[in-house]
Amino acid sequence: MLLSIGGFLCGLLAGAAARYGRLCSMGAVEESVVGGSWRGLKAWGLALAIAIILTQAGSRLGLFDLKNSIFATTAIDWPAALIGGLVFGIGMALTGTCSFGVLVRLGGGDLRALVSAILIGIAAFAFSSGILSSARSSLNGLHLLEVSSPDGALLPGPLSTMMGETGAFLVIGFFVCFLISSALSDGRLLKRPRLLLGACGVGTAVAAGWIITGTAYSNMETARVESLSFVAPVGRILLQTMSETLQDATFTSMTVLGVIAGALIVAYARDEVQWEAFDDAREMRRHMLGAVLMGGGGVLAKGCTIGQGLSAGSALALTAPLSILGIFIGAKIGLALLLHQPELVFSRSR
Repeated sequence: MLLSIGGFLCGLLAGAAARYGRLCSMGAVEESVVGGSWRGLKAWGLALAIAIILTQAGSRLGLFDLKNSIFATTAIDWPAALIGGLVFGIGMALTGTCSFGVLVRLGGGDLRALVSAILIGIAAFAFSSGILSSARSSLNGLHLLEVSSPDGALLPGPLSTMMGETGAFLVIGFFVCFLISSALSDGRLLKRPRLLLGACGVGTAVAAGWIITGTAYSNMETARVESLSFVAPVGRILLQTMSETLQDATFTSMTVLGVIAGALIVAYARDEVQWEAFDDAREMRRHMLGAVLMGGGGVLAKGCTIGQGLSAGSALALTAPLSILGIFIGAKIGLALLLHQPELVFSRSR
């Protein structure tokens, strides 16, 4: 019950915050690449800073141990993180939003998002343990970077080894201060208090996820400590809907339902619920292809813009910057295809 209710509440907060603040990772990338404005990316930076502060504080207070997460590995599969992020980013550009954004849009009545969410879930299962798992396996473990730190691939460990615990604390503190100051010094961003509030809400939801699963881990109710991610969990909730009761739902699968519910509440309160569908067959093909790429890429990278960008980022996992870089490059490639040579991806509708 702790995992189910806690997961739903974390998703509820994240979905409501993102919908209220209109926080969109693909919109932020597009705004920076096409419009030359970094306002959206700075808002995501603020969300990451909040998540890092609260997550690291919770870890220091003993509320959970990040060494029990999947990110505390002793070897970094950096090609998988980069390639997975790249594929995910291209899919994100084709769909117009990330896997988290798909759920937020679904809460507002977007039926295109419903189709995309279902395909993300199917693709995630196909790549993780289904018919396409051999393709994922061939890309896993191409080159492992061994990490000898006691904390594994969590940044505080390697930094402490090189410059001591005080030096590591100063470096991480400087990075967090940089993210916050970049956001609060942007005049255009300060004119969007809703966006700032939304970023703080999403960052808080990520930290809350660590606390809830950490408590459940201490009570031996779960096998690992984790937080928000929205690729494989979408597939899990599809499978559980068809074959299990909601009582058996995991933390991450309940966050999926929570995000949709949170976005729906905000959309309804603001009178923004509106049924939307595909304009034509070409748009549907584009969304479907993008969803499949996000499902496959997210499984390979072991996370999405939230799972790697914020959850792994808040844990200070070394895979986070690699995946974020791959996602950003992939999104730029996808945008270039759509803006300059769309015929390379889709034929024209008749």
